[in-house]
Amino acid sequence: MAGIGQVLNIAKEALLAHQQAVAVSGHNIANVDTPGYTRQSLTLKATVPTPEGAGFFGNGVRSMEINRHYDQFMVKRLTGQNSSLKNLQAQQESLRLVETSFNEAPGLAVNELMSEFWASWQNLADYPESMASRDATIQNAQILIDQFHSMTTEIAQTRVDIDTSLSAAVNDVNSLTAQLARLNAEIASSESDLNQQNDLRDKRDVLLNDLSEFIDINYFEVNTGAYTIMMADGHTLVENNEAWQVDWADDELQWVTTANDGGTVKVPVGDGAEMGGRIGGWMEIYNNITPGQPENYLGRLDALANAMIREVNQQHSQGVGLVSFSEQLISNDPAADTALLTSTVDTLTSTETIQAGSIEINGRDIGKIDGATSSYGLAQAKTYNAAQAINDAITGVRAKLTTQVAGDAVTPMTALEDGSLINFQVNGVDVNYMVDSNSAPPPDDQDPGVLAQHVVDEINSALNAYNTAVSPENIPKITIQAVVGDGTNGGAADSIILRNTKAGDESQIIITGADDNAVEQKLGLTSDTYQADSSHNTGELNLFSPDNDIEINGGSDDRFLEQLGLGGGNISSTDEGGDGQLIFTYTDHGVPISMQGFDYSDELITDGGSFKMWLYNSDDTLALPQPVEISLERAYDLQDVANAINTSIINASGEPTPMVYATVHDNKLVLTPKDDHKFAFTDDTANFLSTVGLNTFFTGSSADSIGINATVGENLDNLAAGIVNNNGEIFRGDQSNTLLITNIQRDEYVHFTGGTTGTLDEFYNSLVGDIGMKGRTVERNYEYNSLVTNQMSAMRDSTSGVSLDEEMADLIKFQQAYSAAAKLISSSDEMLRTLLQAV
Repeated sequence: MAGIGQVLNIAKEALLAHQQAVAVSGHNIANVDTPGYTRQSLTLKATVPTPEGAGFFGNGVRSMEINRHYDQFMVKRLTGQNSSLKNLQAQQESLRLVETSFNEAPGLAVNELMSEFWASWQNLADYPESMASRDATIQNAQILIDQFHSMTTEIAQTRVDIDTSLSAAVNDVNSLTAQLARLNAEIASSESDLNQQNDLRDKRDVLLNDLSEFIDINYFEVNTGAYTIMMADGHTLVENNEAWQVDWADDELQWVTTANDGGTVKVPVGDGAEMGGRIGGWMEIYNNITPGQPENYLGRLDALANAMIREVNQQHSQGVGLVSFSEQLISNDPAADTALLTSTVDTLTSTETIQAGSIEINGRDIGKIDGATSSYGLAQAKTYNAAQAINDAITGVRAKLTTQVAGDAVTPMTALEDGSLINFQVNGVDVNYMVDSNSAPPPDDQDPGVLAQHVVDEINSALNAYNTAVSPENIPKITIQAVVGDGTNGGAADSIILRNTKAGDESQIIITGADDNAVEQKLGLTSDTYQADSSHNTGELNLFSPDNDIEINGGSDDRFLEQLGLGGGNISSTDEGGDGQLIFTYTDHGVPISMQGFDYSDELITDGGSFKMWLYNSDDTLALPQPVEISLERAYDLQDVANAINTSIINASGEPTPMVYATVHDNKLVLTPKDDHKFAFTDDTANFLSTVGLNTFFTGSSADSIGINATVGENLDNLAAGIVNNNGEIFRGDQSNTLLITNIQRDEYVHFTGGTTGTLDEFYNSLVGDIGMKGRTVERNYEYNSLVTNQMSAMRDSTSGVSLDEEMADLIKFQQAYSAAAKLISSSDEMLRTLLQAV
């Protein structure tokens, strides 16, 4: 029944409710400057009324729950926006360091230094005998070299700085995920349906926002109140009270988890801006200055230096200085001992295409390898496609084929053709065979298998006789073998097959005179010059690595590796079948002092390529009337070249020892003239001299390794301004080679690592322009995203932020309500006293 007691109870509840409301408002006021704090309010609700005769009498008010003014949608958007903003900020800060390295300020601009370098060659053309002009050319080259070195040093330091930042950021991420997991546990264990841990939730959101600054994240709340937090690619970082870690190792971000056996598993999760946050921004710039990537900024700077070194050296090596060489000359570039991995491409899966990115070699994705139909048991076309894809990927590994030619099946001889003489040539070596189609007892050449074997034996005998001849010694050795086709080795049954015997030897096979008459035509051979291509190879893929290690990643299993003949295990000493991984080193198999072991070995032209040496007496008269031509045909390693030089000089001079003796020492070619002889170079059509570093201007092959050849730098006489004329004469005033070198500046067809062509200036200007454009784009995006972030923050604060004006108004309202409730108690007290006095 309604009475004074009910009034007192209503007053009491009102006092308590508004006291709590004042406390909540005070909490808001106290946290007005607290980062991430969300405004709270107390929900008041009328209590259940009591029914009386006159109606339902209310029982006052009660506080139900403390609510957060929280816009979940806006907070999520702001988290993602914050990640984007920090990503751009990290890129902007790092790019400023990179832009400093490519500074085009006067005196430091590579464009300006290159112009001065070319101008010094032009000046040398005007005064080829002047030591001052020669020294100026060397000095200008050295200034350009120093700038290249300075740029690579600065870039390397920037890379170290970013690496340090990434390592620290990863530690911060791991700390934040651990804290978030603990907060998840506290919130889930302490909340009820009506009572939320508002302050803990605010703290969690602050940590979540901090986490988004480092990496792009997605998250959602489960029914316990805990957050599940994932990286943008779906890898879990936090789930309930469990946290996962990330790691920065081997130049990649890795997600760390625990395998079923308790071991640690690290999964690469991204390598660029797509990761979001500071980490994504730093990784984006870091990857643009990582060595070994032809497409990035550092790779393109290396490509510029590489092309300049190659172009200048190829022309310089064709020339001659003021004098010929009278002392020992050692090549600058060593022929590396090269790992060689040889595999036979699988014929059963030859028609299957391996999609781009399915295989990595040395961390570089291999493009699509198209499948193709096998031919007579060999997957020749797919082998060719695989070699092309690997070489296009610029992995540091060179893929080579082995040349093979298969004729048609032989046609049996008739009895009337007995005694006919068959004559043809294989790479210039005469092969003579007398037809035996009337021998007793059979089988004889009327049997196609016997005929094919007889001719094959004759070919091999002729080649062996040529290769073992010693007076004069035949150079080069013809490393070709003939075999009988059996339908599975690349040729039809009873066909004649010619193949190079050394793995990865793409030297041409030349057949002449094999189809001059009807009898010879029965051999099925066609006179032509054959080179390794999609239909003329052994079906073997040969991978050469001058850096020794070949690391292949085919995914989680061997299915792609097996298509290339690289699966199943036992390919190398460390290979385990079925894991999709293969590491092959020189110790597994290799070629010492390989011709594939030079930085510029891809420039070598061994088929038909050669260079010439003029030989002089000590008084500068000609020792021989013509230059000695050294053929690079079938040169497989550097010793082959040394043998070719010595033999060619001996054959040309008729003397028992060469006037200039070639040896190999420490993987370098050494040319030592006799005391009474000198030598000079000319007509290098094989690019051999520039490849090995003989008579070159530059050394090295990249921006950090470029230098001046000591042969030139320490003796200005060796600066090759002229060219030996057709009579072997050297004129001190000859500037013909200098003019050809200056033409390089305007050459529009210089090719660069990565496949582009153009002038050297255009290539560098494009690089600087791309860096500048990247910087401007990032800056504009950063400014735009800053405005968006500020607007979104304002929108969030309009809902969740604390307004002191509103809180003061609420505080006055709650105080007045509290005072009114207190007045109600005093009024009830007076009523009760009046009632007591009346009794």
